[in-house]
Amino acid sequence: MAADEKRSLLRRWENLEFGVQLVIAYPVMVVVISFLHWTALAQPPMRSVIYGLFWALPATFLVAVASQNERRKRREREQAQSGDGA
Repeated sequence: MAADEKRSLLRRWENLEFGVQLVIAYPVMVVVISFLHWTALAQPPMRSVIYGLFWALPATFLVAVASQNERRKRREREQAQSGDGA
């Protein structure tokens, strides 16, 4: 994937509303965290899913908050750069 495509995808993600990011990120985080509990921590599959469902809640919230914060910082940097050139 080219660098421009990655930036474009990242900007599209950051431009989504907070609630939309939560809805998209939660199922992904459930799968990732469940898989990690099942493989890396050697938990039984059902317990891994339960842990995944639980720990995906704070992880999803942190991902969405970090994304919104990065969007805010990027906008501030772009505004500062456009102000310097004028």
